[in-house]
Amino acid sequence: MQYDGDHVYDKQTVLKIDSSAILHNVEIIQKKIKEATLIAVIKENGYGMGLLTEYNILKDSGITFFAVTNTKEALALREFGCTQDILLMSPIFNYDEALVLCENRIVLLLNNMEQAKLLKNIYDDTGIKARVHIGIETGMGRYGFLWNDIPDLSALPEFLSIEGCYTHLHGKPKGYKKEALVQKERFLQATEELERQNVPVGMRHICNSAGTMSLGSLDMDAVRVGSALLGKCARGGGKLKNALWVESTICQTIELPKGSTVGYQACAVLKRDSRLGVVRAGHGDGLFLGYADSPEGGLLHLISRKLRPKRYRKTVMIQDKKVPLVGRAGVAHFVVDLTDTPFEEGETVRIEVNPLFVHPSVQKSVI
Repeated sequence: MQYDGDHVYDKQTVLKIDSSAILHNVEIIQKKIKEATLIAVIKENGYGMGLLTEYNILKDSGITFFAVTNTKEALALREFGCTQDILLMSPIFNYDEALVLCENRIVLLLNNMEQAKLLKNIYDDTGIKARVHIGIETGMGRYGFLWNDIPDLSALPEFLSIEGCYTHLHGKPKGYKKEALVQKERFLQATEELERQNVPVGMRHICNSAGTMSLGSLDMDAVRVGSALLGKCARGGGKLKNALWVESTICQTIELPKGSTVGYQACAVLKRDSRLGVVRAGHGDGLFLGYADSPEGGLLHLISRKLRPKRYRKTVMIQDKKVPLVGRAGVAHFVVDLTDTPFEEGETVRIEVNPLFVHPSVQKSVI
């Protein structure tokens, strides 16, 4: 047997991908946004499921526009046979990289004047007008021209194909809708300035997954949706179906008496004689890595965990029954309480997961 000495893994987990759930979610989102265009965001290797895997599920669903965040993903989609529009949502400042993207008709984020100069050089050298969507900064603090300080862009149509403009909701939880409408108003002021300069506005889009599921398209021409396609939306996703989870098995059962400790730091003390199940999976597989899984979450978070332990108690599913974890999950193992269940070794355990965290070596299975 041969090994790659720097990549030796033996994961006992499988990432399950429900393609029918993803297609169901596409339908729900399309109904929500009515006539607006659904831009399917399949960034970060298809949110962890695999770029080709997610593209193959979505390519015949009627989606005409995809979005990614790096050059490799954009060009890979073209190699996979993607003929639909592809938006690259990160700015590119390297001439050779930008040229290849332009030659492959990737739609670029136009972020600032430095990038505009680069794309003008490409036009002067090759005659190719880069396809762009103009980024507008309205509160996310990341990319785009500042909404109330738009420079003179009137010359851009001479060497660029300006096909749209967009901004990104920051998603502040308190007063979510009010904050979103503030950003929308800022965005519209910016687009009015572009129109005053005779710069094409094209396709306008603001909402991400949470914005789309709670506010629709905000009367824009398109939405950018990624996590909602997978049924993992932070807001307004009640009708969506969860499309990804991890499965493993109980590798061992063990009986321990009342008063025994379980897990790191002995943070769990058994209040009764218990029958426990050990699962060979944990943080190393990408499990239990969210904010709520961390013991350090600020004083108010810790107080809330103490006052409402059931709310924060982690569970897994075995045969459609919720089974609680005991103690802290580790890198390669976690323990569940089987005392009040008939479950034995070999039983399948289903764990909800953010697929972005799932380790690349975990096997994937499309169902």
